[in-house]
Amino acid sequence: MLKSGLTIPTQNDDKRTMGDALMNWEAGRSRWRKKYKNIWLQVSASELGGTTATDTKLAANQWLKEKKAEIDKELILKTPRPNELEYRAELENIQSAIKSFQLVMRSNPDSHSMLAPNIELLNHKERLLKQTLQQKELPPLDDFLRNPIYVSLESIEGVAVQDAKQVLRERRYPVLADHEVRSIKMVDGKEYIVKNVVQKNRDGSYGNRKEIMHEVEDVIDKRLNGIIGLKDKMRAARKRELGLVSNESDRGQMIQILKEAGIDVAESRKLDYHIGRFLEAQKQECVRGNIKPGRLRKIVSAIGTYTEWSPIINGSVARIGTKEHIEAYHSFLAKRISDGAIKKRYANDLFGEFKALINWLVTEEILKDYPRCLQLKSTRYRFAVVRQTPKVIPLPVVRKILEAATDNPRLKLFVLLTLNCGFGASEIGQLQKDEYDSATGRITHRRYKTEKSDTVPTVVYKLWAETKELLDQEIANRKNYPARPHSAKLLLANENGMPLWSESIDKGKSDNITSSFKRLIEKLRKIDSDFPPISYYRFRKTVSTLIFNSEDFTGLEWLWLGHAPSTMAGQSYNAAANTRLDRCIEWLHGEIFDVNA
Repeated sequence: MLKSGLTIPTQNDDKRTMGDALMNWEAGRSRWRKKYKNIWLQVSASELGGTTATDTKLAANQWLKEKKAEIDKELILKTPRPNELEYRAELENIQSAIKSFQLVMRSNPDSHSMLAPNIELLNHKERLLKQTLQQKELPPLDDFLRNPIYVSLESIEGVAVQDAKQVLRERRYPVLADHEVRSIKMVDGKEYIVKNVVQKNRDGSYGNRKEIMHEVEDVIDKRLNGIIGLKDKMRAARKRELGLVSNESDRGQMIQILKEAGIDVAESRKLDYHIGRFLEAQKQECVRGNIKPGRLRKIVSAIGTYTEWSPIINGSVARIGTKEHIEAYHSFLAKRISDGAIKKRYANDLFGEFKALINWLVTEEILKDYPRCLQLKSTRYRFAVVRQTPKVIPLPVVRKILEAATDNPRLKLFVLLTLNCGFGASEIGQLQKDEYDSATGRITHRRYKTEKSDTVPTVVYKLWAETKELLDQEIANRKNYPARPHSAKLLLANENGMPLWSESIDKGKSDNITSSFKRLIEKLRKIDSDFPPISYYRFRKTVSTLIFNSEDFTGLEWLWLGHAPSTMAGQSYNAAANTRLDRCIEWLHGEIFDVNA
């Protein structure tokens, strides 16, 4: 017993008091402690107004009950009611749209008349959402509140058409070819296009030109739909101006909560939706001439391979940029290689188009950042391809093919153009009339496949006598072919007047040159079972390899092929190389026809 009248508590005293205690007593620290719903609760005896377990037990029990009630209430508030997360996400979208409209109105006062009613509608929807969120039970979100676009689609379409017409006017009517437009005239305050037309007589001949006048408004109205992608571009620009295009990165944390809660992601947030947009964008690039139809088909095929494999095709678009997903697709391609299903070179092409898709998603601000694992300049995601020796055609076989083609002068001409000038089937089929000079026996040509590159050379090919003779004969025969607008400017054409080689988005590729060559090879293989299967493209490789291995002309193979030179010297001395090429072509003639044999 102390002088103050207080007793020193013992360990036995603490144990006796634990019988009806709701918390655990820690004698060393003089405090009560308890874990509740993964939260540690602790309170000291001094905070409860005492010093021992005995005199603070009841207070500790009461303190714990109050704390539990607070935690339970907080957790209840944090647990969303059915449909609540969707309501809050839509409320965030509406508030963001209001801010976007207000920003446009401040920067563009002319838009006030169109946007003010829509802002009023948005404010009404915002109030309605907030009032509904006060209720204990939330009904499913109504379509009236779900629609993310509040400006009339008809009004956007109308503005887009006017914008597209303005673009046509500013570009001075690109709906007509330059050679068709003779002048622009003003008649009675209206603008007219004067078009030159060649009259066709009853006997099939063509007579004098006559002028036809078209009112500018009529021409633009009729041709507007023919300018593929123009209205779409204007419509997209107008939507961006009005703040109607949302970015994946701007949707906020609520979208992530929705995904984690298992709520369906809207179509505009799904990967397959954006893959469709990507392919449509590539199609428009093809229509504008920025990529070839063959390149478009490769893109579509490669993305098709990815979508067939992708486990997230109906999931969030954001997942495509994760390291785990990128490495999973790479592993899938590696497995296809090991199974012998695809070659390494093709796997590199497939993964390259996959990266192009990711890059487009970043450019369109659908993905916030380009994946860091793809930024590193390494061979991590490359499949090593062993450089193979070009497969060439032995010269005796080349001579045998030329001999077999004697009965088909047109096919022999195609083969000679490839041996003489390095033209593939597509180059022969697209040769223009103004590229051939019959007087000098030369073709001046810039490779179509890479013509947009500044470093691609314009090559002047001197034709062999055999090549020129058959070419002039074919040009003379063409006068008997039907006239077709598709081949009007082409140097060569089919006997029905259509192009020898064509490629389009819808119809794919048509190649009469390669088809005719295949039939010749099949005929030779039936006669001689040991005759090798040969592709038309191997002629280019055969001749370029001959030049590369020659003592006097090595280094000229890039010019003969029409490729951009890889060295500074090659880029600086194109003219000198063209002069030297004449002697190289003469030497090739002797090698192929075995003149010195």
